[in-house]
Amino acid sequence: MSTVKEESSNLPSTSGTSAAVAADQRGAAGNESVVPCAEYISIRVTTSARTNQVHFRLKPDVAFVCMKTTYCKKLGFINKDESRFVYDCIRIADDYTPKSLHMMDGDVVELYQLLRN
Repeated sequence: MSTVKEESSNLPSTSGTSAAVAADQRGAAGNESVVPCAEYISIRVTTSARTNQVHFRLKPDVAFVCMKTTYCKKLGFINKDESRFVYDCIRIADDYTPKSLHMMDGDVVELYQLLRN
């Protein structure tokens, strides 16, 4: 999914020169433009017990279904419908976007798992 990016995979390389970094920022062909970081929102997803934290970078207009699916695959949850993603006491539906919830950079989404016997 090209619209959901994890923060850890986007760290700059320290082994390259400044010219290589500048060329990387322009794109492989040199004429492609890279989306500035200001167009992304960093969101932290944490479990209700604060045991796991995953950082995501999302575009403000992208639906949360992409982030939910990626998070559940990463942690090995089989059914994402058994997970409740909550932001500011609002349960996040699949079609909600960070922009529709007025989220800002660094906001926290809490995850609640459905308990089964």
